[in-house]
Amino acid sequence: MTTTISPVRTSARREQALGALAVAGVVVAFSLSSTLVKRAHSPGVLLAFWRMVTVSVVWNGFLWSTGRRVTLRHVRQALIPGICFGLNLAIFFAGATHNSVANAALIGSLAPFVIVPLGARLFGEYFDARALLFALVAFGGVVVVLFSASPNGDASTRGNLFGLIAMVLWTAYIASTRYFRRDMDVATFMATISPIGAIAVLPLAIANGGVASMSRTGWTYMIVLAALTGVAAHGLNVFAQKSIQIGTIGIVQVIQPALAVVWSLLLLGERLNGRQLAGIAVLTAGLLAFLLINQRGDAATRIGIPEVSLER
Repeated sequence: MTTTISPVRTSARREQALGALAVAGVVVAFSLSSTLVKRAHSPGVLLAFWRMVTVSVVWNGFLWSTGRRVTLRHVRQALIPGICFGLNLAIFFAGATHNSVANAALIGSLAPFVIVPLGARLFGEYFDARALLFALVAFGGVVVVLFSASPNGDASTRGNLFGLIAMVLWTAYIASTRYFRRDMDVATFMATISPIGAIAVLPLAIANGGVASMSRTGWTYMIVLAALTGVAAHGLNVFAQKSIQIGTIGIVQVIQPALAVVWSLLLLGERLNGRQLAGIAVLTAGLLAFLLINQRGDAATRIGIPEVSLER
């Protein structure tokens, strides 16, 4: 008896394999961001401003090549998300230059613990209260990492505060995008929010001084950040969603903080003590359990209902 494999099944498997590779690319790209910001040796606000200017040109150029344009209606829809997006990026970059990569990544990873309950409160999305236990476990892991840092290291109270503000702004960006984005596709949305974000950060860049005075290293890493996280990561994320469930993508991204620590070790020489490593393990386990509980419950209650993903 001869077994034949349907061309449709073969194509589906190929798409899933490519989708999995795309997800891996997204995780690697975003996990590198803090390390690249520190390697730039430039003010985080200036890096964020010029990254958004560069990404604005790229996304709007792409939109024009397809015969589309950003309209005033798009600007009105994306105004609040764009402001939150720009300020989040500027403060996150500024915090990363005054903090260890481990602290910056772990504080940012707390966002789902705010976003998920907020989504339930504002948009009626699924939320399992039992997951709060694991949120507390993960938060405990973050506390251990933050308070176990070496006093001679890069971690600082200022950096931690910036990281916390950036996390709150990211939550505001996600929530406002969920409310205002509506029918805007990814290219149109990115082409709209990027210039808005750049304009929102411009006063901070001017206040910093020397808006165009970054070093050659700073300009180089700004371009790398724009290409890697501002364009490639978003494109890969959208491509992956064609064959990989967004819940799965979200769960896989749990490893980003740990991977960020690996990059900081390899590229910056930052080191962690045993208590910090234990705290990272606790955070990762708690965050994974938190997301899994909510994802399973959401899948059980929303069978057949299309989901919406928000890309960073």
